[in-house]
Amino acid sequence: MSERSPLAIRQEEGRLFEALGAPVWRLVHPKTVGSSQLGMSLCLMQPGDEIRRHSHDYEEAYYVLRGSGSMHIEGEPPIHLEPGLAVYVPAGRVHGQVADRGEPLDIILALSPPPVEGATPRFAEPPP
Repeated sequence: MSERSPLAIRQEEGRLFEALGAPVWRLVHPKTVGSSQLGMSLCLMQPGDEIRRHSHDYEEAYYVLRGSGSMHIEGEPPIHLEPGLAVYVPAGRVHGQVADRGEPLDIILALSPPPVEGATPRFAEPPP
C-alpha cells in the first residue's frame, strides 16, 4: 500500500473539539492539513444532544448526512434538519441545533476561514 498524502485525513486523525455540547471533529484545519482559508468538520450528535447557541466571526455551512433535528439561526424561523439539507450561517449570527430523539444526527460543516485553535465561540447564554 502506498503512503497517503499529508493532504488526506481520516476522522480519527482529526482534532476533537468538545466545547459546544457534542463532539466536532476538525478534519480540514490549519493544524491537520495546513489549510489557511477553509475548514471542514464533522459533528456527530447523539439523540437529544444540543449544540449550544453561539456565534463566531467566520461563515459556516452545514450539510446533514443522517438523522434529524432543529436548528436555530438568529433572525430566522426554526429550520428542520434532515438528510440532504444544506444550511448557510452568516458570520456573526447566533446559531445552534438539537438532535431529535430517534437517531444520531451527523453533519458536515464547512467554515471559512477555519476556526483558530483554542479559540472559544461566543455563547449566547450561560452554560446549563
